[in-house]
Amino acid sequence: MTSSDPYQKQRAEYIQTLHHSPIQIVAALSGGGTLVLGDMLTVPGGSRTLIEATVPYSSESISNYIGRVPEQFCCSRTARSLAMTAFYHARNILHSETLRQQGYVNPERVSPKAVDVSHEIEGVTDSAIGRSFKFIEPEDFAAPDVHRHVIGVGCTASLVTDREKTGTHRVHVAVQTLQQTIQFSLQLQKDARTRLEEERLVADLILNAIETARKAEEEHSHVLPTHFSGSGEVAFPAFTASSSNYPLHEQIPLKLNADEVVHGEQAVGSPLLVNLFFGKLGAVLWVNDEIRHSIAYQDILSPTIPFNPRAEFTQAIFPGSFSPIHQGHLEMINIAKQRLQGTIVLELSVQNVDKPPFDYIDLKHRLARINEANPQQAVWLTQTPLFVHKAELFREASFVVGADTIKRFADLRFYHESIHKLHDILRTIASYNCRFLVFARQSKSGLESLETLEMPDMLRSLCDEVPSSVFTMDISSRDIRRNEKP
Repeated sequence: MTSSDPYQKQRAEYIQTLHHSPIQIVAALSGGGTLVLGDMLTVPGGSRTLIEATVPYSSESISNYIGRVPEQFCCSRTARSLAMTAFYHARNILHSETLRQQGYVNPERVSPKAVDVSHEIEGVTDSAIGRSFKFIEPEDFAAPDVHRHVIGVGCTASLVTDREKTGTHRVHVAVQTLQQTIQFSLQLQKDARTRLEEERLVADLILNAIETARKAEEEHSHVLPTHFSGSGEVAFPAFTASSSNYPLHEQIPLKLNADEVVHGEQAVGSPLLVNLFFGKLGAVLWVNDEIRHSIAYQDILSPTIPFNPRAEFTQAIFPGSFSPIHQGHLEMINIAKQRLQGTIVLELSVQNVDKPPFDYIDLKHRLARINEANPQQAVWLTQTPLFVHKAELFREASFVVGADTIKRFADLRFYHESIHKLHDILRTIASYNCRFLVFARQSKSGLESLETLEMPDMLRSLCDEVPSSVFTMDISSRDIRRNEKP
């Protein structure tokens, strides 16, 4: 902040108000916006507000931070990933601090579980695989409302540089709270500002985004989740509010040119969805933007409570990320339905051990595209990132998978190179009478099928194959994403 800045006093007064509020922030800023850290820390009381700030500037640093190599580094999706990672990290820090105050020396439970191989993990980083072996179980977290004042902030920006820039000058800011995801995007006029002026604008956009989220939290505080327990039939919207043209609250006026417009988007999770993401719910059944059934996390772990309230929705499960769903997925659903003689239900795990959960905007987009591609398609949203968890949840189920998924599942990198750990997981899956229906996959290295893949005999014995003469997957969700505007 400089003496010539007309908004210096206004900015300092707002930050002082922020420091006296219960808001706590973790920020991950890439490519711009770091002036906001100086703003916060030059006003006394910053330690009450700012838990941590990270500047993952290089491509490798961003990839390691969010656990995957993004299709684009400066885009809204990457900003949301940074914000959700920051939010999740804040919750881990606060959780560890609570346990330390209670006398626990090592609050992190180390578990020999593997990275999530049921979803597409092309581009996953080595550091994410390493982190996957340290996984705090969902039930370890405090009740969701404990962290209702935590905000994760993510920013990606492409600003003035000393190199020739062919692309646009732009910034994407995302804020993640317990019950909502908000993002703002702004394309800047080229050659209209110095680097410092662009940095100042980005920092003010971040402050305004924080205040927008803070006001939105107050607006939606009446829908905070209660301590839901037990299972049962429900009919509840997945999202209590959403907007593809969400307005920015300008606490600090932005000096925008005539053709510069801030575009905002918001998605607010319903109480059941918030509890699924961060609380005690282990699974909900989604159909046509409604949650039709829910089950508490502790009920999944209880051997005395059978999880089969609707047999038609639990016997044929197609796990994946579906980002986005495409024609190959739809053909697999039709073929699996004929072979398994049952309803094929998609399964999305919102919780991953190698990267943060989906944000609400991302989830809303994925579900909307699923519904558009296959109306009335049922989807289980779960807290079961690993196949051993899925087998415990969907006992006696057949899992519909591609050969690439089975290949990853058998990769010993995800088991500390221990075949014994893989065998232990396979025995558990077999004890739940679960099997895999495997579809051939055409990859860059050639045809992948049960016939061509190397895998332990124990895993092969649990697999049935749809031969390549019937179907071969040759479509990649990642390739589709690369060609789409993020």
